[in-house]
Amino acid sequence: MKRWTGFKQVFQRSRFLTLMVSMMHEVTVDSTPPAMTVQVVTDKSSYSPGDEVTVRLLLSNFVSGDPGYSYLNFIVQYDSEVFDNSEYLEQSTYSDSGFTAGPLVSNMFQYTFLNPVDGGINFGRNTSMRGIDIQVEAKHKHTAIPAADQTLVTFKLRVKATSLPADAVISLAGEFTRIRTCEAANSVYLYSPDIAEIPAIPVSITPAGAAAYPSEESSGRLA
Repeated sequence: MKRWTGFKQVFQRSRFLTLMVSMMHEVTVDSTPPAMTVQVVTDKSSYSPGDEVTVRLLLSNFVSGDPGYSYLNFIVQYDSEVFDNSEYLEQSTYSDSGFTAGPLVSNMFQYTFLNPVDGGINFGRNTSMRGIDIQVEAKHKHTAIPAADQTLVTFKLRVKATSLPADAVISLAGEFTRIRTCEAANSVYLYSPDIAEIPAIPVSITPAGAAAYPSEESSGRLA
């Protein structure tokens, strides 16, 4: 009986130690600096129903010495009750004339920039939010998407003619971001970075002819 009691005490102590290690693991703070900053920028901060909206996805603030990436995947979300992009699409995919790849990734011999796809993500049945799926990949093992300040893509939305005065957000769906470091030899290193996001600033939709108060910045900066 004493031996069995001793075994139970050791077992209880081991469970306690396991719990302590688990708790220590859960409260460990990730001190890795963000790999980059991502911004979604519009050409204006205020629009009227029927206006065209130019949207850019910007990358900046890379970690010093970052070798670049073999694959980038970002999703930009927008409210489909306020914005529409059907005139720029062909079967849910942006036509070649409906978007522009950034200058650092537009070389078709070095990079495969897939035409952005609308509705590439499901935000649930009870929401009007839609996602624009943006992907670019280096074509060769020794080619990297540069870790340099850049416009990754420019695309269009349009404010619906039926939109009522309101504030709407065009933003990065950061939880769906996927990137991969540049390839080394025959190996591919998967990388799930912390992305630094700029707090979202809503775009104002105002009636045609209504006075719009100028913002402190010339463009609506969203993340």
